[in-house]
Amino acid sequence: MDEGDQSPWSYGAHRGSPFSGSCVAIPARHFPKESIVPRGDKSSYTDKQKRQAEHIEESYESRGVSKKEAEGRAWATVNKETGGGKKSGSGRGHSVDHSAWRKGGRLGGKASASRTADERSASAKKAAATRKRNAEAAKHE
Repeated sequence: MDEGDQSPWSYGAHRGSPFSGSCVAIPARHFPKESIVPRGDKSSYTDKQKRQAEHIEESYESRGVSKKEAEGRAWATVNKETGGGKKSGSGRGHSVDHSAWRKGGRLGGKASASRTADERSASAKKAAATRKRNAEAAKHE
């Protein structure tokens, strides 16, 4: 390997030295296994974050995503929103990013968008009649 070439496992290293760059990434194989935090360790997450992830995971599963993929997407969403684990010592007090919520809202509404105005109107009338019928039934109880 030339002196000018970068090592395949260090990014930003110059002149052949893996540590001379300001941005060096060393893969996990260079560290003892016990010093690496295991993937899937959720102990630094709050109960609220765990509930959020569970809810998001269920939502993905209901849309046909596999259990493993749904879990990964759910935790990625929680991490994006809250910036990772929030228990003490792990950076409490950061603002929350709701961009994933907005994206979900933009994805909705496809059912009504694919129907004609007459179909939407009929559906609205049926819903209004149901609400009226339920309100009347509640009065007589």
